[in-house]
Amino acid sequence: MKITKALNGFESNSMKLLYFLFGINFSILAQNGSEIYLLKLTKSNVGYGADNPVNITNRTGYDNQPGFHPTKPIIYFSSQTNGQTDIWAYDYELKKLSQITNTEDSEYSPTVTADQKHISCIVQRKSNGDQDLVKFSIENSQKTEIILESHKAGKIGYHAWSPDNELVTFVLGEPNTLQLFENQSKSGKILGENIGRSLHYVKSKKAFSYVEKDGETWDVKLLNPKNKTVTTFAEALKDSEYYNTWNDEGVLFSPKDKELFFFETKSKTWKNVTLPSGFPYNKISRLAIKGNLLAVVINE
Repeated sequence: MKITKALNGFESNSMKLLYFLFGINFSILAQNGSEIYLLKLTKSNVGYGADNPVNITNRTGYDNQPGFHPTKPIIYFSSQTNGQTDIWAYDYELKKLSQITNTEDSEYSPTVTADQKHISCIVQRKSNGDQDLVKFSIENSQKTEIILESHKAGKIGYHAWSPDNELVTFVLGEPNTLQLFENQSKSGKILGENIGRSLHYVKSKKAFSYVEKDGETWDVKLLNPKNKTVTTFAEALKDSEYYNTWNDEGVLFSPKDKELFFFETKSKTWKNVTLPSGFPYNKISRLAIKGNLLAVVINE
């Protein structure tokens, strides 16, 4: 993998942090920074627990939006320094951090594409604030290609890929919409409205998951990209920010404030995940799971 520079070049910048506001644009705000922890997820007769926490970022500032490479021991994430956000990688076998992108624009939501040769991410243009979907070659991040342009597809907030190269996006608007792009089409089909910020492809369900507001409630829904049918999986965790992720067995996890929960389908209830003693008791936001590894974003 071609690396542009080492993490030692990071400079602390806690006063200006880029954050994606729900329903509007990425903005520069003064706010708390965030850290990414890697934990081991365990299952017992009573539920789930997590232990062996490791802070993989461990610096002042914005580190967020983790995503695992499906076959390599790597977590990609967005990290801000010097007023902009780039994509970084953490090799959890070598315990090594490396920078992937180094551009004048800001990159968010790194996601490995179906061919596993690229990282796709949302690029916020410094010149005009557009949010395009762009892919970078994993072998050479200087090789890029625009997948969706804001002025054609709308401003892209989040996205997810299926193994068959189907793409769903969160497109900003009034309302925010879920759109499905098939066969590398540049125009999407609107299949959901008033959606939340978590988009995932769930292999065990062969469907994309998203959160959508129905009346006064938020539901976790599943979209089958083949026949475009939508089913409701569960009511989202109440009074949360509706972030979530799934494990390989199709168990849904979601944070709420400083706690982590999983959805038990038998009882149709949310139950606590036991976090290790000594784990920072701060607000939890985004999550990612690969096998028994759990990446957790918490406030500093």
